Amino acid sequence: MLPHKPIDRYGCPSHAHYARVRSSSELGHSHVIDFFTYPVNGSGSDGHHHDFQGVTRVAAYDGQIHFHRFYGITGPAIALPDGSHYHHINGEVNDEPFLFEGGSYKTVLTIPRHTHLYSGATSTGLGYEPAGW
Repeated sequence: MLPHKPIDRYGCPSHAHYARVRSSSELGHSHVIDFFTYPVNGSGSDGHHHDFQGVTRVAAYDGQIHFHRFYGITGPAIALPDGSHYHHINGEVNDEPFLFEGGSYKTVLTIPRHTHLYSGATSTGLGYEPAGW
């Protein structure tokens, strides 16, 4: 007996996307922002969105390294001629620069609070089950 496969209301497969963009430059530095979206069921024609969150790559201001948190929701699915799709992304990182310390994070008070903008597009969908599953 084959295991039960859940199907969403659209009957479309679950998938995620990867994105990598560079933020705007503020205080003389920028951050690389890369992440995988949370998986959802959907296709290129149903207008679905994905949530995402994470922390930027490290960058230095005045010799001090720091990260920023970010979160957001992609734009709706944009269909491609081959049947795949992608999503636009844009947003602003949290204004609190921080460092990881001892299993938690610590605000870096010697760096002025600041934000960075970002925008770009995700990859096409990732993680589809093989045909016939």
